[in-house]
Amino acid sequence: MSPSDADWSWLPDYQLQVVATLAHVDHTIDRLLQLTHDYSAQGPVTFDEVIRGDRADVVVKAVAPLPQAVARLVADALTQLRAALEHTLYAEVEAGLERPLTEEEARGVEMPTATDAGALARWFRDGRRRRLPPLHVGTPLAQRIERLQPFQRRDPDEHSLRLLAVYTNLAKHRAPVLLEPRLGAVYPDDPHSDLTVALPLQRDPQPGDGLPLREGDVLASAPRGSRIPFSVVTTVSLQRPHTGVWAIAARELQGLEEWVRTVAVPVLITGGHDVSPLPPHLDIAIGHGDLRGELETAGLAPAAVRAGERIAAVVARVGLIEVLAPFPEGPETETVRVWLDSLDDQEVLERALRLQRVREQPHELVELCSVLIAEAVSHRERNLQHLRADGEGA
Repeated sequence: MSPSDADWSWLPDYQLQVVATLAHVDHTIDRLLQLTHDYSAQGPVTFDEVIRGDRADVVVKAVAPLPQAVARLVADALTQLRAALEHTLYAEVEAGLERPLTEEEARGVEMPTATDAGALARWFRDGRRRRLPPLHVGTPLAQRIERLQPFQRRDPDEHSLRLLAVYTNLAKHRAPVLLEPRLGAVYPDDPHSDLTVALPLQRDPQPGDGLPLREGDVLASAPRGSRIPFSVVTTVSLQRPHTGVWAIAARELQGLEEWVRTVAVPVLITGGHDVSPLPPHLDIAIGHGDLRGELETAGLAPAAVRAGERIAAVVARVGLIEVLAPFPEGPETETVRVWLDSLDDQEVLERALRLQRVREQPHELVELCSVLIAEAVSHRERNLQHLRADGEGA
């Protein structure tokens, strides 16, 4: 869906502030993902080799500490997601009353997090809520609140609202969220090699997967004297306070951000989530006189998707250089590199995908490579023309 296809008429003007809050969350997650990517890319684990009989074990020698900013950025993102819910609920109550809340009334407006129906019933019976007609049992807003409660899920501890509540209660009142680098996988370059690993590669790791990384832990073992190339995947993981389960921080934040933006906020406002989702990516470092109008230019890809594209684009740039530069009559490596640097990540990925599609079709592959080489050469020629023009102007 493009912004031109979206219909955000479901979002009333008094709720527009949530757009900026969600954009702030997206920006915070983006900063976090760049930081954790840089941390993982540096190779935070160093190794030792320990000989035990006829086996050589690779063990953890040391693990680089996480930057302190990581936990704070995670906490910031989670707290602002919680704020998006609380602010949305507050605005709906005021809209229902058609007046501002008094200070005393305001203290009774908070998003409940009930793990059973009885707890929610007690929340509604509280005297502060009973004095607010929009929060009476059976009203549309009360039904929307009930629909979002953790007890609606078979395992309430896995519900997004429950996760958000326990994380933010910890971060706001006790200590920063608990994060640590953990072992995601160990895998040999040759899957048929005689390498025993502590944790094989998994296609779709879930919360609870992974292992701690401690000094002396054995990561891999091979016959003594053999040299088997292998890779170690580390993850920056977040511990759920109420269950102790570890989850990959990027995935946890991605899931919670998506739930708040595409489910919880629409449900609180409309009663359902079959509406155009709010765009996550908006520059709020500049002032916007017409925030609703800015929705048309906002980015639809959330931070986690953009981070994945950045990583894929890095790999794609290297691959395109390796394919095009050695090509018969191809340009110099620098020409290809400069051309690729002029393209954004999506443009690079689009060209890499086109190559991927024809890799088993020699004629089409040669033809496409010629087209891409022509693009690179044309870009070089344009640059040379600009340089000559600048020189003549001087």
